[in-house]
Amino acid sequence: MCQAALHAAVLVLFLPAATAQAADAAGASASGSAAVAASEPSFTHISVAGDTLIGLGRRYLADPAQWPQLQRLNQVANPRRIPVGTALQIPLRLMVTEPMPAQLLAATGDVRDAEGRPLVAGQALPQGSRLSTGDGQATVQLVDGTVLRLRPSSALQVDTSQRLPRAGVLRSGVQLQQGQLEVKARKVESVDTGAGTGASAGTGGAPGFRVETPQGVLGVRGTEFRVVVEPASAQTRGEVLEGRVAVNGLQGRSAQLVSAGQGVVVDRRGEVTPPSPLPAAPDLSGLPQHHDRPLLRFTLRAAPGVRAYRGQVATEEHFEQILADQRSPVTQGQAELRFADLPDGTYLLRLRAEDAQGLQGLDSRLAFTLKARPEPPLPRNPAPKAVMSGGRVEFAWTQTPQAGSYRIQIAQGEDFNQPLHDRRGLTEPTLQLDGLTPGVYLWRLASERSASDQGPFGSALRFELRALPAPLPVPRVGEDGIDLAWEGRPGQTFELQFARDSGFGSLVMSRETTTPALQASLPGPGRYFVRLRARDPDGFVGPFTAAQQFDLPSCLRDAQRRCVGTGDASWALTQP
Repeated sequence: MCQAALHAAVLVLFLPAATAQAADAAGASASGSAAVAASEPSFTHISVAGDTLIGLGRRYLADPAQWPQLQRLNQVANPRRIPVGTALQIPLRLMVTEPMPAQLLAATGDVRDAEGRPLVAGQALPQGSRLSTGDGQATVQLVDGTVLRLRPSSALQVDTSQRLPRAGVLRSGVQLQQGQLEVKARKVESVDTGAGTGASAGTGGAPGFRVETPQGVLGVRGTEFRVVVEPASAQTRGEVLEGRVAVNGLQGRSAQLVSAGQGVVVDRRGEVTPPSPLPAAPDLSGLPQHHDRPLLRFTLRAAPGVRAYRGQVATEEHFEQILADQRSPVTQGQAELRFADLPDGTYLLRLRAEDAQGLQGLDSRLAFTLKARPEPPLPRNPAPKAVMSGGRVEFAWTQTPQAGSYRIQIAQGEDFNQPLHDRRGLTEPTLQLDGLTPGVYLWRLASERSASDQGPFGSALRFELRALPAPLPVPRVGEDGIDLAWEGRPGQTFELQFARDSGFGSLVMSRETTTPALQASLPGPGRYFVRLRARDPDGFVGPFTAAQQFDLPSCLRDAQRRCVGTGDASWALTQP
């Protein structure tokens, strides 16, 4: 929408002192809404002894000769004799103003001005400045101290940024064309201008702050709230977290006074819904606080009336820079938020529920840690649920580039607190153990950057040893390929990629499988790299694992093309 059209589509709204008091007394009643809708952006002056409209015109107005407009607006019978204590409304459009720039406090990602030039933190934003966020975010401080946090895919104009020097107040306002804006408006107190009155009784309230949208206007006198503009549905949503917000529809069609903990929707016609309670802050007591996988999962049981949950991740409490932002609809009574590609560290999760109108509710917060690197290697041998004979087991796994060594644990039963074997600092991706008695075992692997920096264990795999019934034939080397097994979730499918280089610039082979295991034949001996990723049943594709490497040995073949021996092999398969 062009600037002229946007101005035509909204009614600028401030709450003067008298109007605010009337609205407070009426709450969200129809009479309070009518008073709000009838107001004009204005400054309130409380008259003192000696005040005249001509004198006030000289004091406040850009053109002192316009004082008769004050007489008509305030219905003053005698412009030279004004009763002490009279609340006089002075339209802002008539007052002396000075432009004052806003400031861009922070900018991350793609943040640009109207000409497409990148914006950086510290830049001044004069009145009329426009900024848009692609995948970026911006924090703006207005002249009156109001702080705006503009989220990704949003467009904003600093519409008003002024000082009214003769009134001693500041005026600010913005237009939000699309996207989401979080507002922390400064609480405004009455001020004494000291312009010849000699008494604080001659002062009035500041005009406050407002946000214009294509559907309406939200005017405040010091509060915290969120505004969402959806061009597709032509809706504006307002959600008040602190204080009160006057919401006025397109061309003043309807208006509502919205208190803390309430929200409204303004439709394409400018109709404002009655205020409704925002969804309660979600219960986070059952969510995990420690994660050891690169793909984080937060599963939520939905509260009644909630259609979706929104989660945001940051490293600091003000959420100046949101590192991840996900919305998950409720399906069969629950929702799952998934976050990928976060580095290891300590984070905050901010979570809120969304109701049937699309209004987002009060926030809950959860501190959590992520320690998923170095990732555990992929087990190669023995295969999951393998059955073997004898007391010797050869363990093998892929190599992780970030790992300096590996740790392996073998246990009988599910408890790894007291494993039968716990080997640390293994520099080779193999281990041979002798003397294991017949039985069922579990084993698991972890990568180590150093002795003090170990990554998480992978999932435990099961194998069974049986007593040796007879001497084994001479073992035969596996031909041309590799067996892999890894952790999987029910219903997942998997994609594996093989390459000669760790950057996977030229793939040797790509395979898909519905089970968490694969036996693959590869084109010749040498060093290979492998990585995999999983697809959830709902179509969500997770990130690739870190590249793992293995060596496929050279093979000497007999007349039947069977492998009968190897050189310096890093793995071997036993022929049945």
